[in-house]
Amino acid sequence: MKGLFKKSLPEPVLGTFEEQQSRYKKLKWQVFFSATLGYGLYYVCRLSLNVVKKPILDGGILTESELGIIGSTLFFTYAAGKFTNGFLADYSNIRRFMSFGLLISALVNLIMGFTGTFLFFAICWGVNGWVQSMGAPSSVVSLSRWYKDKKRGSFYGFWSTSHNIGEALTYILTAVVASYFGWEWGFKAAAIIGMLGAVIIYLFFHDTPESKGLPPP
Repeated sequence: MKGLFKKSLPEPVLGTFEEQQSRYKKLKWQVFFSATLGYGLYYVCRLSLNVVKKPILDGGILTESELGIIGSTLFFTYAAGKFTNGFLADYSNIRRFMSFGLLISALVNLIMGFTGTFLFFAICWGVNGWVQSMGAPSSVVSLSRWYKDKKRGSFYGFWSTSHNIGEALTYILTAVVASYFGWEWGFKAAAIIGMLGAVIIYLFFHDTPESKGLPPP
């Protein structure tokens, strides 16, 4: 695991100043958009339970108390994970770190689409809370690695819209799927979207400028 998430090694700086600036601009936008969209899709995998609560209750699969306990497991593990993963992201390959977190979150949602026992839901949702905490630190670290001080605040503000993107997709797309095909497909739809997000992050969320043969910002 230490080798998998090890921060990328720097490559020799290549090209003229103009060529470097052109590559920098292209890669910075890729990092920004993949961080914004990717973290938005983290939210789809985090809010899926909220969408399917009513059909689960109506089907007598879980009680309100059980759903409350399940929901709370995410908040406890998310809080602990965000504290720990904030430190880890500073020293990690954030491309792998963030894509791995979303992939595991998607797989958790996929598994939950096939079973409905209280204990299994609670364990899975707790795991989901932990890996969900890998998204925000990676995104914030990317801003420090790719943008100058005077730009970071502005791009942080734009990146913050990712929450709204994720909520919109959850309450429109996932809710529609769940209403037509059942609560199981609410989780499965979130899983499919999350896997797509993990691929986007892995392809376009670059670790450091130095690993691309560019100087630091």
